[in-house]
Amino acid sequence: MTVLRALLLINRESRQGEANAQAARDALEDLDVDVVLGRFEQPDDVPAEIDAHAAEVDVIVLGGGDGTINLASAAVMRAERPMAVLPLGTANDFARTLLIPTVLEAACRNVVEGVSHRVDLGQCNDVYFVNVASIGLAVRACEYRSDAAKKWFGSFGYASNVFSAYRDTEPFDAEIRRGDEVHRLRSIQIAIGNGRYFGGGLAVSSDAALDDGRLDLYSLEPASFGQLVGMLPSLVRGPDKYVQGVQMFEGTTFHVDTGRPMPINTDGELLTETPATFRVLPRALEVKVPREYIERYGRDDAA
Repeated sequence: MTVLRALLLINRESRQGEANAQAARDALEDLDVDVVLGRFEQPDDVPAEIDAHAAEVDVIVLGGGDGTINLASAAVMRAERPMAVLPLGTANDFARTLLIPTVLEAACRNVVEGVSHRVDLGQCNDVYFVNVASIGLAVRACEYRSDAAKKWFGSFGYASNVFSAYRDTEPFDAEIRRGDEVHRLRSIQIAIGNGRYFGGGLAVSSDAALDDGRLDLYSLEPASFGQLVGMLPSLVRGPDKYVQGVQMFEGTTFHVDTGRPMPINTDGELLTETPATFRVLPRALEVKVPREYIERYGRDDAA
């Protein structure tokens, strides 16, 4: 019998991190997984830990949220090993898209029983994103979200900042280039999605997927706070071209210029700014997904 060897990486300083690390290790060992426990003090140290241990393991198990996956993505590509996700973060939109269970024990079973499947990765300038890159409103909300609020209040930390972020977000002009096309917009938020979900359950497009080989871009026109609240149902299910106040595009590459530099939120991390070139890297990451995902969406790399 071949023993699966896994590198387990969980931020022990995160909310319930110590307890989750021990529970995950126990659950994996109960499934006869040989666990190599990675050790790091800061999330930024995760790539170096993956580089150090990739050659001695079969799978890289990341416990955390979308920010952890974002920081690890380049190292996972270098490792050429499948990644398995334990959704222990605040939003967990990447795991939500791939139907990865939120219960820790079930997510650990997916490490062993899941199907290896390749998904796309987004790139913005020289940084990567798995879910979405945003300019405007989402950036301001991210800036207001303190580490303490994120740790102790979880997903409520996102919602509590929406009104303040809207109040302090100024509309901006943007030029979007897609191939030979040029579109000039007035916006309060531009979102460029690789996956389907972001922000704890909002959808970037009604038909977006992590393995469709494309990016989906939408721009929200300036509107009153009441109008934005009225648009919330369409933003939850994913806007389409018929939603008033939203402009939508899809493609493999976009260039966005806002005149003056503006920060860009990539999966909750502020790592770059405009002007920016966005591109999709098709099938760049190998991920363990439940059989249910393959059965529902009909894409099986092992077939």
